[in-house]
Amino acid sequence: MTTGQERSAATGSLSYTPGERRRVLTAACLGWGMEYFDFMLPSLLAAPIMAAYGIGPGTFSVAILVQLIGSAVGGLAFGYLGDRFGRRRTLIWSILIYSIATGLVFFAPNFWVFVVLRFFTGVGTGGEWAVGFAWLNEAWSPKRRGLGGGLVQSSLWPAYALAILAAQTLPDWRYAFLIGVLPALACVWVRYATPESKQWTELQRRKAAGELSSDVAAVARRSSWRQLFMKDSLPIVLVGLVAAFGAQWVPYTATTWMPSLLKSDLGFDANEASLVLYLASAISFVGFILAGWLSDKLGRRPVFLVFSGLQAVVFLVMFGLAVSGGGASAFTWMYLLTSLFLGYFGIFGVWFGELFPTRIRSLGSAAAYNVGRGLSGFGTLIGGIVAAGSGYGIAVSIAGFGAALVFLAAFFLKDRAGREITAED
Repeated sequence: MTTGQERSAATGSLSYTPGERRRVLTAACLGWGMEYFDFMLPSLLAAPIMAAYGIGPGTFSVAILVQLIGSAVGGLAFGYLGDRFGRRRTLIWSILIYSIATGLVFFAPNFWVFVVLRFFTGVGTGGEWAVGFAWLNEAWSPKRRGLGGGLVQSSLWPAYALAILAAQTLPDWRYAFLIGVLPALACVWVRYATPESKQWTELQRRKAAGELSSDVAAVARRSSWRQLFMKDSLPIVLVGLVAAFGAQWVPYTATTWMPSLLKSDLGFDANEASLVLYLASAISFVGFILAGWLSDKLGRRPVFLVFSGLQAVVFLVMFGLAVSGGGASAFTWMYLLTSLFLGYFGIFGVWFGELFPTRIRSLGSAAAYNVGRGLSGFGTLIGGIVAAGSGYGIAVSIAGFGAALVFLAAFFLKDRAGREITAED
């Protein structure tokens, strides 16, 4: 076992300068924020895409489902690569894949080519989340790690705002996807301006030199995949998967169908609908940072439970409004309130990263979060079927099922907020 003195020395030798921490945070924000730009374009452009390809909501939802399945595949693949080849290099690979796949949609001649390209977009975006947050966990100050996670998550707001702007102003929906290739340019900056994870680098050095403690060395000789199924990892993966499934069910039902609801069922014109979506994004921005900051003060689990529990209650109210034919104003205000309670997403990346050791931090986080994310795509498919039969209001409201599920699952996750992360732990 590593002694407390050795652990303290290792932590000190692996410290990051404020500038290095800021650059790692910026890299994670660039990768995650622009991923969301690419990821949300189909939802924002659902109407013209369906019209161009001559399909309905049920068929269109297949593209969202396949994209989310791709994120599960990419999360596992790049999670493994991130633990083997390093955080920085793998982050670059994932950004390149999702950027190029998004840009190629411009040339997609039919819906099924569109679906294939969205799968590869999902592969890249799934990998980016796992690797980016593993890197952030290792570089960021332990006492402010939750705030760092909230800041990374909040990068969705400007990216989503840009996606809304592109969807509303460009003359052809295909141009919005062509713009999605631009994040590839960020790879040059990430490659030359950011440091590799010092914990990961030190772990590789110790493995090569035979300096790992005996118990860690015995485990490290096994493949990452076998380590994932060990008794100290598998329960975390399974409970985390359920929590991530529930959480992702919320945006991939509510957020996917809300633009169509505003325009088709609630009678909002394009500008009014965009205003609601901008406001929801801005409110989520506040929620992510607030939840991350509070989790540093109060712990990951308590803050997570409060935000997800309140969100479940609000979605229940929305379901009642949708069933009873409640007014558009009340439904819209409730939707904006659920956007604040999405703040628990600002905790996911740091919470999962604190539960796994450095040797499988990227893969472990990906197995929990991205597999849950991929499975949640069935919520989008179900939402599309519900929208076709019962209207978009019910399709949005069933997001409450996910909020309730994530609330229950969070009770069973450990809370290791603010722990020091070393090469071996």
